[in-house]
Amino acid sequence: QLPQTPQYQPGKNTNVASASLPYIDSQKFHSFLDHPSYLESRKAAATSAAEAKKQQKQQSNTYKNLNGVTLGQCFDAFTRPERLDEDNMWYCSNCCNHVRAMKTMELWKLPNVLVLHLKRFDFKSTYRRDKIDTFVDFPLDELNMSKYCSSLQQKQKQQKPFVRDEIPAIYDLFGVTNHYGRMGFGHYTAFARRWNENEIEREWALFDDSSVRTVGDGNSNLNHIDDRIVSPAAYVLFYRRRIFT
Repeated sequence: QLPQTPQYQPGKNTNVASASLPYIDSQKFHSFLDHPSYLESRKAAATSAAEAKKQQKQQSNTYKNLNGVTLGQCFDAFTRPERLDEDNMWYCSNCCNHVRAMKTMELWKLPNVLVLHLKRFDFKSTYRRDKIDTFVDFPLDELNMSKYCSSLQQKQKQQKPFVRDEIPAIYDLFGVTNHYGRMGFGHYTAFARRWNENEIEREWALFDDSSVRTVGDGNSNLNHIDDRIVSPAAYVLFYRRRIFT
């Protein structure tokens, strides 16, 4: 039969005579809750959360007055031809020299679920990244991605295109992740609606910590829904292809 170990009672200086269970002064752990550094960190965390909530409310009311860009303009800038600089020259196998070639980004093949990550943080240094609050206007329905694919060049070369003309490259939004605050702290929320391969619902829901509430449906107050979902806080966009391939 194993020897009985004395029961430890929190808050009392119980001296346990056991080599495997040394004496622990529990008062040191209770006093930690009153330590100035701990109280200061709790106060800073509460202040940061309050500031993020305040920014969330202010942005939802003032973003219409900001000079923003459209999602189409973002794609145009992403696919615009660019001349490589001196530090990124390309080796040409014809002339056997490093040259400042033209670089062009194109989409090779479209997925059924399209995830768009908006650049919201600008790298300044190892310890500093600034938040970018530019308003990006994106569509809730009928995002056409066909113009950003490389099917035109494939047709000119008489190759089999990856973009099939009989399946429109039309996408509908089903989720948005929002970020409020700065790099070191902030608050996340999300808008989402139910969908599957055959259909997508019109009703949206807002996910805010443990709170989930309905925003509205597509048959009423559609402009109000756009104002809530399309905001400078949008960070990641989730689209589904209207017809799956």
